[in-house]
Parts: sequence; C-alpha cells; structure tokens
Amino acid sequence: MAWHRFLDHTSEITLHVGAADWPGLLAQAGLGLAELLLRGTAPAASDADTAWRPLEVSSHDRESLLVDWLNEIVYVAETGLWVPLEIEIDDVSETHLKARARGVAVEAPPSLVKAATFHDLHVRDLPEGLDAEVILDV
Repeated sequence: MAWHRFLDHTSEITLHVGAADWPGLLAQAGLGLAELLLRGTAPAASDADTAWRPLEVSSHDRESLLVDWLNEIVYVAETGLWVPLEIEIDDVSETHLKARARGVAVEAPPSLVKAATFHDLHVRDLPEGLDAEVILDV
C-alpha cells in the first residue's frame, strides 16, 4: 500500500513516502508534493483537467531521479500554474522516468516549496517495498 506523510523542520519539510515498488514510490512522492503545493485543499473534481500531460525526467541514479522528479513538479507548478492530481508512471528505470498526469490549474504560483534537496536524502529497499525521505526547502 502506498502512503506519504510530512515531518516539519525549520524552513524545511521532510516528505516521507513508501510504496510497494519504484514506480509507486515516484507516483506517491509526486502526489505528496502536490498535496503540499495545494496546501492540503482539494480542488473541486470539475476543476481537474481531463487531458493527460506528459512529464519526463532523467538523472544519474535513483536518488537523484527522485529529487529531479519532485523538482520538475515544482517547476511545472511555478511556471505553468498547474499541479498534478493523478499520476501514472508509463516507463521507469533508476535513471529515467516517463509519466503522465492530470491536474488542476492554479491562479498563482504555489510557492510554498522552493525545491527538493539532497540533504539527508535516502531511498531504502524494505521487505514490503521501498521508502524514501526527501527534505523540501520551503
């Protein structure tokens, strides 16, 4: 079962996420970040896009891919005024991700999160799947 939660730090928030597999972990991390960007307010279902948007990220290892994936979502939210609400991973390895998402337009950049960071970053293999912690600079 996939899940996420937040742990507060001074000027930072730790996103702690878990899932049964790597695609699930990436999707759940993206959804956790989206929840934070929307400040926990769920938009009306009628506000959501019906069209899928492609998202693609490459990096040099799985930890970097996780950070780059979250930073891509922050970038799209800031520049495109759009936050994903539903994420499907189409193709993934430890260094490349192709996904598609449906989301919601926002009126102003959701500037709560500046970036995902590498500070204290980890992705762990567990008997029941994976978990990860990523510190978000706020």
